[in-house]
Amino acid sequence: MEENVTPLSTRSVGLKYGLLSTLVGVALFLISAIAGLNPFQGVLNWVGLAITVVLMFLAQKNFKDNGDGFMSYGQGVGIGFWFVLISTIISIAVMFVYVSFIDNAPMELFYEEQALKMEEQGQNDQAIEIAMEWTRKLFWIFAVIGSIFWGMIIALILTIFTQKKHPEPTF
Repeated sequence: MEENVTPLSTRSVGLKYGLLSTLVGVALFLISAIAGLNPFQGVLNWVGLAITVVLMFLAQKNFKDNGDGFMSYGQGVGIGFWFVLISTIISIAVMFVYVSFIDNAPMELFYEEQALKMEEQGQNDQAIEIAMEWTRKLFWIFAVIGSIFWGMIIALILTIFTQKKHPEPTF
């Protein structure tokens, strides 16, 4: 009797682990927001980054372990793409809804810290005001673009070490 097994796809593995990453990212955001910390900067962001790398590694390992044992560079990057895409879109959507409809304090804290940094750098009040205006307008766009960009950089680098090429056939 032949077993009908559907092979894993890079998309299915990336989405599964991307959803796990989303849960972690949202949890870290909520912990920061509730604790009155800036959820967009700080030590919890580094913790989230480390967890992202570990989850992406586990996604690629899962692909190899439950497939034929091999993963090309392109497949690894594909897993990373789906992982980053789903985790970015959902996480940032949840954060946007939270700060727009539940509690705006995390955003205000972020803006205040940015203004203080600019003030410490000697920027005048007009420059700070203009920068804050543009930051408010473009924050979420840059959050999505930056998250996808840096997530893909992680995927590109990590896959260098996790790929396992099929052996070349010998003639």
